Amino acid sequence: MANDHPLFIYRYMDRAAPRGDSPRFRIRVSAALPDRFDIPSKLWVAMREQAGIDVPMGQWGALWEEFFKEAAMEEVLTSITVTHRVLTGVGGRFAEVYRLAIARALADEHMGFRIDEQGVIHYAVDEVFEGMRGATLSVLNAPVLAVARGAYEAAFGYLDRHPADTKAAMRSTFEALEVVARQLNPGARNLHANLCRENLKDQYLAASTGDAVEKRVLAGMFEGMAHWVQSMHEYRHGQVDSITPPTEEFAVYVLSSGSAYLRLIAGLALRVGVQPAA
Repeated sequence: MANDHPLFIYRYMDRAAPRGDSPRFRIRVSAALPDRFDIPSKLWVAMREQAGIDVPMGQWGALWEEFFKEAAMEEVLTSITVTHRVLTGVGGRFAEVYRLAIARALADEHMGFRIDEQGVIHYAVDEVFEGMRGATLSVLNAPVLAVARGAYEAAFGYLDRHPADTKAAMRSTFEALEVVARQLNPGARNLHANLCRENLKDQYLAASTGDAVEKRVLAGMFEGMAHWVQSMHEYRHGQVDSITPPTEEFAVYVLSSGSAYLRLIAGLALRVGVQPAA
């Protein structure tokens, strides 16, 4: 199926499943290295010191193109983080430009990985899941929502473990929602179904500029949120730890659906104004 990418090879690429390796991705990682004279030598040393990776040397220096073409994929991915660290130390915008180039390459080549703001590579679920994550984090960037952002980022950290800590990931997602809900309702002790059906719904509808149809649909969405919250109490903090960890597939669904509700009420919190969470 075609997408809107301007380049033919990416417009008609089979994107049914993320890739674990790609010759074109390797070339783009090599091409992303800045050509400033001192960076390759700094990187060669850092690769040995930080990761124990010995990049082959030639007559004129390190053979980077050969390394990126032939090295194990785990070493190529590790080199990205090491490179980002080196470029951060160099200063300027080198690290940011490099990170954005890698992010574009990962997306274009439909790789099963993502790069975070610190240049660390993580496994990715799929493009839709990563887009949802990015959209939610953009709302949570406001300093007043820092505590919720911390809990939300922790959820993905738990999911990124091997094996994934699915129970902790779901609990942290719930915690992020609970933090914002309590910022909107300082008198509430915790997040429960009635808080969604009554307080949060009424607060959102009062701030909404939509027409009657939109408000009816929104009211139904908060009813759905109430059911989500009620169900999630099976896994929330304070419950017995003898519960079997949920499957990764189910945890991904919980993070996805929870993210939608989190964006909804986080946007409300920014619109009406709330105090930072304690």
